[in-house]
Amino acid sequence: MTLPLSALDFHVLVALADEDLYGYALMKAVDEQSGGVVTPEIGSLYRVLARLTAEGLVEDAPTPADAESPHPGRPRRYYRLTDRGRGVARDETARLQRAVSVARAANLTPGREP
Repeated sequence: MTLPLSALDFHVLVALADEDLYGYALMKAVDEQSGGVVTPEIGSLYRVLARLTAEGLVEDAPTPADAESPHPGRPRRYYRLTDRGRGVARDETARLQRAVSVARAANLTPGREP
């Protein structure tokens, strides 16, 4: 995977950094952590998850023993960040931090007058 990541890709990786999540919980986590800026539709989220899985950044995770199932006999599918995915997320974080440093040096910080 090459950088930069899309906002949705980045937020998915960040949301999975601390815990395994199933699709709807992941969708809500992305919306919350982005302050409502990134609000994926469930269909587009699953397409992103399929691509990130194919690229080795995300993988299926076991369903927690205490997880509730929305449908009898059909457990939720959980996802987790792979080591490779964690590395890509770190690289993207570093890239974004450098971009913010450049903006600050150019006096482009919000609320600052030139």
